[in-house]
This record gives sequence, C-alpha cells and structure tokens, in this order.
Amino acid sequence: MNIFQVVQSYLALLQSCSNPETLEAAAGALQNLAACYWQPSIEIRAAVRKEKGLPVLVELLRMEVDRVVCAVATALRNLAIDQRNKELIGRYSQLRAGVFF
Repeated sequence: MNIFQVVQSYLALLQSCSNPETLEAAAGALQNLAACYWQPSIEIRAAVRKEKGLPVLVELLRMEVDRVVCAVATALRNLAIDQRNKELIGRYSQLRAGVFF
C-alpha cells in the first residue's frame, strides 16, 4: 500500500463514518503519521493536501464530541508543519466561518 492509498483510506473513513471512536482513531492515525520531519511524514502531509483532506478535517472541528475535535485539531497542527497546508487550513477555516477577503 502506498502513501496515497493510506491517506485515501483514512480520509474515506473521516468522510463516511459517524462513529466517534472511528473518527477519533482515523484522525489520530493521520496526526501520528504527519507528526515529524521524517520523509514519509513529509509525504503524508503533502498527500493529505493533494487528496483534498484538509477541508474534511476542518469540517470535523464542528463536531460536538470533544475527543474527536481534539484528535482533528492535533492532526491539523501536525499537517500545518507544511507551509502550504498551513495557508490552506487558514483559508478553509475562514471560508467555513464566513470570513471573506
């Protein structure tokens, strides 16, 4: 399984599942995979962006289950190590909040 397939699997879970434990686990897996400066982590951060996963994660911040929101927020923090991801996360968050420039 390549990096894109791994990311696609987790993003599919995040988009289609409503079980809080599954959402927390999938976000936690992305959080851990994106956590450092190891080359595969750099590739994971880019793959999440390329697979359009950042808006999926930003949307999950609206959930009412604290542990899901915590896992998603930490995953976004780790994904934001990548400068382009950081910019896009900010943009998606502003759009979601109705802030326009």
